[in-house]
Amino acid sequence: MVAAVERAEHQGVRVDRLRPDVLDRVADAVSPQPCAAIVEGGPSEFGDFGSSRFLLVLDRIQDPGNLGAVLRVAEACGADGVVLTGSCADPFGPKALRASTGSAFRVRVCESYDLEDSLEEIRRSGLEVVTTSPHHGDDFALIEWPSRVALVLGNEANGLDEGVTEAGDRSVSIPMAAGVESLNLAVAAGILAMGVHRGLKSSKSPGAGSTMHPMSSSETS
Repeated sequence: MVAAVERAEHQGVRVDRLRPDVLDRVADAVSPQPCAAIVEGGPSEFGDFGSSRFLLVLDRIQDPGNLGAVLRVAEACGADGVVLTGSCADPFGPKALRASTGSAFRVRVCESYDLEDSLEEIRRSGLEVVTTSPHHGDDFALIEWPSRVALVLGNEANGLDEGVTEAGDRSVSIPMAAGVESLNLAVAAGILAMGVHRGLKSSKSPGAGSTMHPMSSSETS
């Protein structure tokens, strides 16, 4: 932490040193880290996806912790950007930033209000639109992922509207044990995004297929 503060000062950043009790009142978290920063920033302009191979599209995500965690997933899986549609939580709010652990500053994040119009623009850029469903669609681990893909996830409580799911080029799901209704949004995003990432890596390396395989009953017992 001391080294980070010294680097900031060396680069001309104003640094104020506060008593711990003052920092506790200033910071948003209940137990804040010993360092906080005020920065300028915001979403990028929507559009220009011509060189993108992998986009994550998030519709009406309400929980900033979920949103921040998905931004972290996006960076970990090599996504070229994250598109937020509808009334999403603020990706640069304090809770989302903490959950993203800095990924919000390193991943391209752009906003567009209308999901269907956004998907049409993305499709015109040459990406295949893959929607998600908790119980319907192809097994994500068994499909051959397209060479350029936009993976679309919906609201935590309601998922994607049926019309949006049907309008996609294909739909995928994560097979789950009987009795499990759904997964947390960030968990599902991590599983699916890693599937895309592995598929794109395999497409770059001829003969290097995915190591994912469905579990048999003997493997689960």
